[in-house]
Amino acid sequence: MNKMIKSSLALSVLAILSTTAQASAEQWQGYYKGQCEVISPARGTLYQFPMSLEIGASVDNKADWIVTYGEGARKNVRNYSLLTLNENLGHYAIDENNGVVIDQYLLNDEFLSLFEVGSTKLQVSYKLDSNGTIDVNMNTFSFDPIRESKVGHVVVSNYQGNTQQRCKLFKW
Repeated sequence: MNKMIKSSLALSVLAILSTTAQASAEQWQGYYKGQCEVISPARGTLYQFPMSLEIGASVDNKADWIVTYGEGARKNVRNYSLLTLNENLGHYAIDENNGVVIDQYLLNDEFLSLFEVGSTKLQVSYKLDSNGTIDVNMNTFSFDPIRESKVGHVVVSNYQGNTQQRCKLFKW
């Protein structure tokens, strides 16, 4: 009985989420620019740098997603693409155009992704705020758990938080 209640509740939550009004990918189009900082739990702000994000119009379910870190001699441009995989499910992906494709989901005006690179787990979000700004957060965690608990057949794993990249981008 308890499993049936949990299943019904989960389906209800999914139904509510799928009908919640949110910005379409087209409403994200534009050029955004701002500042970022990288923060460590032990040392606070490690450094700051400028960032820009250009999101183009979608043609055949593909749009430019150009990220630029830094300026001048330190400018690092990343010519990515935003792929629309299943708009009804909010399933998109960032194609780095080098063989790496990172799936992300648009939930409540926020692109969310969780992936691993080498020995690091990354949780990334791009949130379109009602004022037209985009908040970018990239949190990194240890790959191996620092603690695990087992309750019945369920294992709960915890990971060490390493850094956070936090950016506020304004539409230009």
